[in-house]
Amino acid sequence: MTAGATARERWLAPGRSVFRALRFLMTRVTLRDSDRPRSSAATAVPIGSARPRAVHRLAFATAAATFAGIVTGGVVTSTESGRVDTNWPSFDGNVLPSFSAMAQNDGLLVEHGHRLLMASVGLLALAIPIVARCCGESRRRVRVLAICLPFLVLPPAILGGLTVLGGLHPALSILHVAVAMVFVSAVTAVSVLTSRVWFEAAERYGADSLEASARERLAKNISGLPAIAATATAFIWVQIVLGAVPRHATADVGGSTMLMVGNVVHIVWAFAVVTIALFLAGRVLGRLSKVADLLRPAAGLFVLLLVQVFLGFATFISQPKAPAPVVDEHPGFVASGSHEALASVHQAAGVLILLVSLVLTLRAFRIRDLCGRFDPAPATGGDPA
Repeated sequence: MTAGATARERWLAPGRSVFRALRFLMTRVTLRDSDRPRSSAATAVPIGSARPRAVHRLAFATAAATFAGIVTGGVVTSTESGRVDTNWPSFDGNVLPSFSAMAQNDGLLVEHGHRLLMASVGLLALAIPIVARCCGESRRRVRVLAICLPFLVLPPAILGGLTVLGGLHPALSILHVAVAMVFVSAVTAVSVLTSRVWFEAAERYGADSLEASARERLAKNISGLPAIAATATAFIWVQIVLGAVPRHATADVGGSTMLMVGNVVHIVWAFAVVTIALFLAGRVLGRLSKVADLLRPAAGLFVLLLVQVFLGFATFISQPKAPAPVVDEHPGFVASGSHEALASVHQAAGVLILLVSLVLTLRAFRIRDLCGRFDPAPATGGDPA
């Protein structure tokens, strides 16, 4: 071994020791006794298959911070504060924002606050795959999804900066919204896949937990539900992207034509979204009302849909007839009023609907896989010839 290799090994040895110690501690500390196999037959299950609480909590915190960042970004769009600071990635030319300036300028408060929130989200997304590795997460799909998170958070960040530098061009803004929804959905999926409900589902709906008749009945009732839920989630994502079209129209690009066409398409697609989402919620409330893991998100989806329809109508009738021009470095909100408040809440509710539908979709797939696919028995008219 050369002298250079020996020196390198000497420098790497402490880091490797710390990594092994951190992995050992997080594997032992973050696993509850109730999450470990109880039966003697299950003692061969690897420890990585138990629920790593640290990963779930970190993913949940990341999803919550992302939602807060999206809400703040919605306020930036509604109040037309996207160009209150024309510099990016710096804050008015500085590495860190001026909190005194943020306190005196509402536009800077929401714009810089949005940037700070999403910067923290980027750090949290980077930590998730590391914590999953240290916790011994053994499921391939969770590990792959966790590794993808740092790469999924980059496009929204880059597009957000390009939106500022490009004068709030609608195409960049709409694409920014689209990829942001992909990231928040991915980190929410990691939170669901590592949650207590996900692991306890095996005890509730597995082959050893239900009688054959109850299991067959559940399989029959849930048949087709995962596909319906996945379709509804995709429809909702499209609706959020379509809603970004009229919101990001400007007097310089798109104008009244983009505003009008965007509103028409958004409203027409809303009928499709409400139809399939209500059908999904009604299917659960009607046939699977005793399955609490599906009932709660379905009830939440139903309530949010009713609220969202009202918010959408109120936002539409209060909308200005023509988009405003882009204003640079304005000392405060460029626009503020009832429409701006309604539009911000409407967007936030839309994101909540997307995430609740995603939770329902993942749980439906989980329960369907545990209880088995429904395969109706062929009619028998006697002994086969």
